[in-house]
Amino acid sequence: MDFVCKGVRKAYGRSVILRGIGFEAAGGEIIGFSGDNGCGKSTLLSILAGVERPDKGEVKLDGRSIYAIRNLTDRIGYVPQTDPLPGELRVKECLKLWAVSRDDLENTMYDYELDGIARMKISKLSGGMRRRVSVACATVSRPDILILDEPTAALDMHYKQLIRSDMRRMAEMGTAVILVSHDYDELNMCNTCYRITDGVNEKL
Repeated sequence: MDFVCKGVRKAYGRSVILRGIGFEAAGGEIIGFSGDNGCGKSTLLSILAGVERPDKGEVKLDGRSIYAIRNLTDRIGYVPQTDPLPGELRVKECLKLWAVSRDDLENTMYDYELDGIARMKISKLSGGMRRRVSVACATVSRPDILILDEPTAALDMHYKQLIRSDMRRMAEMGTAVILVSHDYDELNMCNTCYRITDGVNEKL
């Protein structure tokens, strides 16, 4: 698996957010991005996940533009900063929305230790468990790439450690993990780290 981001630029009106982001990721790697608030980290991740399109540049998965790939969410799992889960659904119902097969669903329930809360509504979960369910939903299709925007922000140490273990396990299974974080321990997990400054990235 080869994931390439090249020359990505993005502006909103006259405000240029990204001026030329470029990097590559292979299966099993953990790639981290850091930078000051407002530097474009979340914008970059939304582009890498196919939610937004860049003004210029390209994002390719195995040589194909991600915008030309059908069922992209089966190949790229994305957890934005804002919790995307519908509060009225139960945990297992949420996972079913993204699961490709029953085996993947059951395996993910086991991997993320969700069997005990399978029938709980999302609205009744703690913040840490909601975040973990979000990560589980992003990985239930066994994607090639997992994109995480500050996955452990505002969580207690217990949930931080659980989600970090999840990231390591996905990388060991061959998934490329791309994350934004201000947490030194998480950035220290990465094979490669970049800092975004003035809309471009530099390797740390």
